[in-house]
Amino acid sequence: MCVALPGIVESIEGNDAVVNFSGNKVRAALGFVEPKIGERVLVHAGYIMQIISESEADELQGLLSEIEELI
Repeated sequence: MCVALPGIVESIEGNDAVVNFSGNKVRAALGFVEPKIGERVLVHAGYIMQIISESEADELQGLLSEIEELI
C-alpha cells in the first residue's frame, strides 16, 4: 500500500523543501508543485504531490491515526 503523508513546509531550498511531519523534518523535492512556507502538503516517496488545506490535512491525519490504532 502506498500512502502520501501530510506535512507542513518549513523552508524551501532550491528545488527542495524541508517538510515537518509531527516533528520529523524531511527534505522533499518540489517537482511540479510550488508550495509556500507554512502550507500543508502531501509527500510520497520524497516528492511533494500536492498542496492541501488544513482541514484536509487534519482529516487525513485522523484517518492515519485510526489505522495505526488498528494495527
